[in-house]
Amino acid sequence: MKKLLFILFIVPVFATAQVNWMTMDEALAAQKKEPRKILLKSYTEWCPNCKWMDKYAFSKSELAEFINDNYYPVAFNAEGTESITYQGTTYSNPDKRRNDRSPHQFAEKLRIFEYPTLVFFDENGQFISTVPGKLDSKKLEIYVTMLVDDSYKSINTGKKWSDYQKDFEYKLQG
Repeated sequence: MKKLLFILFIVPVFATAQVNWMTMDEALAAQKKEPRKILLKSYTEWCPNCKWMDKYAFSKSELAEFINDNYYPVAFNAEGTESITYQGTTYSNPDKRRNDRSPHQFAEKLRIFEYPTLVFFDENGQFISTVPGKLDSKKLEIYVTMLVDDSYKSINTGKKWSDYQKDFEYKLQG
């Protein structure tokens, strides 16, 4: 009994925050109740870089908590069968039965051709931008903070982007 009590009180101390992934339809519905940007993580089951990001970037406790607090985080299998209704159109993957690696229609609409790819949407569900490729936790922090506070709107040249990255103060790497 003492061991059980010890485990119940000690385990939460070591528990870390995780990103609370949802579907795109759930995120769009949640936006209607409480406006918040959407961070969509597109992945495939076979993608090693997607698994790497889950393990080494999205698993950072402070980063996961920031994402949960500031975004509706969406995990989207770009070769999956989920039905998504976006801006009045329903997207699916009708070719999945014939081809296991068939791209989802929503991935094609968003022009996702590399995995992983992050896709950002504003508080009204309008597309902002994609960020293709594997990101470590530091690069991920730059993007999620830049998009949430709208500072991305003033970064319109390569020099401004370079300066922003150079001057960025990391706060979520604990």
